[in-house]
Amino acid sequence: MHTCPLLRASTESRKIVAHRISRTRATTSVRYWMAIRASLAGLTGWRALREVLNAIPDSNDDFGLF
Repeated sequence: MHTCPLLRASTESRKIVAHRISRTRATTSVRYWMAIRASLAGLTGWRALREVLNAIPDSNDDFGLF
């Protein structure tokens, strides 16, 4: 018997047989659509960030008061 709890947990976990859940067509399509949504959100976010950065004046002269 191991005195270290981490070793004890790892040896006990090896004894347990893990059952892998088979992927169905529904879970695969949900993952597919979520990946598409995430990529579109990322593209939209980068475009918005680029627009904000382009709105910042290039020099301090543009901040002058009339």
